[in-house]
Amino acid sequence: MKKILIKFFTTQIFIFPLKLIIHLLLKNSYLTQVQQKMNNYDVLTNEFQMYLYNKNKNILDIGCSTGNVARAIIDMSNNNYYGIDISEKYIERAKKNSPKGKFMQMDAGKLEFKNELFDIVMINSVLHHIDDNIGKNCLKEAYRVLKNDGKVLITEPFIDHNSFVSTILCKLDRGKYIRNPEEYKIFFKDFKIERLRFFKYTGHAFCSFVLNKYV
Repeated sequence: MKKILIKFFTTQIFIFPLKLIIHLLLKNSYLTQVQQKMNNYDVLTNEFQMYLYNKNKNILDIGCSTGNVARAIIDMSNNNYYGIDISEKYIERAKKNSPKGKFMQMDAGKLEFKNELFDIVMINSVLHHIDDNIGKNCLKEAYRVLKNDGKVLITEPFIDHNSFVSTILCKLDRGKYIRNPEEYKIFFKDFKIERLRFFKYTGHAFCSFVLNKYV
């Protein structure tokens, strides 16, 4: 019965109109912010607390959106936080909501920062929105701006086919490139994977990676 329900609710007849409505609504930066506030960011805090509970660190957040995630899990008063996003509307809202951070509209494939500037580069739920070529360019730039002893913190959803909720949420997600954990690793060939873990986040099955340089 479960398999029948999953098959029905993941058909294009059911998914397409609902997905279209969601995507249209979330083009509005205010509605995106409201949606993000519904997330339990304590999960992300727990996932990376040993890396984020520091002071005087240079932190880059690639694909920062409206800044909600960063504001919840990063101490912007005691660290130098930079958030970038390709969307000007998201950046404008992030600046209003988080005046202690530095937010800039920027292409992640052409970062306007000098080499080896950042102690931490965070890429939260970004890779499943971009294709392989863009993703590789993004990670290439992340490598360039990361200090030799720095860390890259990454979270991404994947489809847990044993979970009805996970399957539906992934089908409705705006990201067109949801991969499995092994497929995400194609972006990390220049990095050493220090840690790979799995967790549940807002109904999704998520994987997290901690990367560092081979030095």
